[in-house]
Amino acid sequence: MIGVGVDIGGTFVKLFVMNEHGEIFRKEKIETDYSKGAKGFITQIGDYINAIQKEFQDQQVAVAVGAPGDVDNQKGVLRYNPNLKFKDIANWPLAQLLYKHTGIMPCVANDATLAAWGVYEADLKHQGTNILVVTLGTGVGGGLILNKELYQGSNGTAGEIGHTKIADTATGPLCGCGARGCLEAFVGTIGIKRRVLEAVTDYPDSILAQLVAAEKDFKIEIVSRAAEKGCKTALKVWEDTGHYLGIGLANFTLVLDIDTIVLTGGVSGAAPYFLPAVKRVLAAQQIQTPFKRLKILVSQNPNIGGVGAAMYAIYRAKKDTLK
Repeated sequence: MIGVGVDIGGTFVKLFVMNEHGEIFRKEKIETDYSKGAKGFITQIGDYINAIQKEFQDQQVAVAVGAPGDVDNQKGVLRYNPNLKFKDIANWPLAQLLYKHTGIMPCVANDATLAAWGVYEADLKHQGTNILVVTLGTGVGGGLILNKELYQGSNGTAGEIGHTKIADTATGPLCGCGARGCLEAFVGTIGIKRRVLEAVTDYPDSILAQLVAAEKDFKIEIVSRAAEKGCKTALKVWEDTGHYLGIGLANFTLVLDIDTIVLTGGVSGAAPYFLPAVKRVLAAQQIQTPFKRLKILVSQNPNIGGVGAAMYAIYRAKKDTLK
């Protein structure tokens, strides 16, 4: 059996083709093409899937699509997404559109949800029972494995840790979703950028300020480069990031009593700088039972969303066959 994983992002789409043994036959990263609109985008992805069907015509091909935003996993509809720039895609019926183009009904889920499956299958090798996977990038997403099964909740929105509130909803920083006080507004790259700009204004002679001034565009790596040089301002930015993230992780752990947290995404590369602060927050919780055996890991796979989508496509196809 062949699994095709499609990981849709606002800037790039990652496509993975794998078999049930975990062998990767294709992996591609293409720009999210807005020039031909939403219809042209569906045609582009559908044509890719059709090419894979033709190449592997002696095998069953299954497809899963990870989409950023609010996804109805039962109907395969992307209900809302602020980061995709296509017009008129509110309640976008991704599954039906791709089915019409390819003849395959794909699984459609939140991208962080499918990243969680990828972590569970590829990174953890099914170790752990209740797992939270947190994607740290422009946005902050979450996916859940509960009792060794992918958990998407009643409406497909389970795991939205980025939009849990850790600050006053009237005065906290504004999140991309339009609300205030979200975890994402503190530990997503936009939130980190905001705090960096505040820091370099306060400390204009810092190494961080010099690196920010020298770069045309802000990149999260700038903060890590400054931290590597021992810049106290950069180290404080990462310490604060860890503190805020620790609050969000503590809240989820207290509710769900999870045994493993795995961090993924671009910001997770700075874990050596912010994880100590995360652990201090967890250690300071009054109820310690759920934290005593909690493991916090960092995925080293930058393509875990696409890998997870391909693996989940195969898993679901096999499960449906057994029904």
